[in-house]
Amino acid sequence: MSNKTRVIAIAVGLMVMGSAAPAFAGESSTDPAAVAPAITAPGAEVEPGSVAESSAASEATAPVAEGDAPLEEDLPIPGEVDGPELGGPMTPFAEHCGQGGWFVGVSKNTKNTMSVKYATFVKNNKSYAVNFRFSSKKSGTTTIGASLTLSGEFKAMWLGKLEAEINASVEKSWTSELGVDTFGKVKAHKTVYGDYGIMKENVTGYKAYRHSNCQVSQKQSMTVHAPYREGWILK
Repeated sequence: MSNKTRVIAIAVGLMVMGSAAPAFAGESSTDPAAVAPAITAPGAEVEPGSVAESSAASEATAPVAEGDAPLEEDLPIPGEVDGPELGGPMTPFAEHCGQGGWFVGVSKNTKNTMSVKYATFVKNNKSYAVNFRFSSKKSGTTTIGASLTLSGEFKAMWLGKLEAEINASVEKSWTSELGVDTFGKVKAHKTVYGDYGIMKENVTGYKAYRHSNCQVSQKQSMTVHAPYREGWILK
């Protein structure tokens, strides 16, 4: 083949390839306006099926940047469970009462009584009322005590328990005074008795031992009294 013939063949081949390119790419036209993206003014209506509508839809469904995505709650770890609520019931295996030890408790608050230190009376045999005056002439001491022997440790326990739950005026020990007077009238042919002494707060209760696992043993019932006031009782 001559050089002239080879040049003509190459030119024909290029023309054939150029004319087939649009069909191979699937384009129906080489008009630049047909493939350029549509530009829509803000607020303008978009025709259904138009290129602008397809562009807007693709923008609406475009993935959100990672930093703008809403955070979801962490999923629970497999096998993880919530702990017990505060103040809820404890299982025997979870109970713990420290080193344990002795404690006391009040079962019932009973009627208070007087530890009499001085007693006197006046009897009026007259047909009219007369005045009287009593004055304490003997003294004495009343201390905290119980139906069981109390050590110093238990006396302190009971004193704190009674002060907190029954009577804030209780004392470990109380000594009555001398020369405390009381007076009044006694009717004709009547008698007035006077007792001077120290009032006692009385309770029934118990002492017991609490172990480190909160179990209680060695419980013993007892009655306990403690002084809290002094004065006269007329009857």
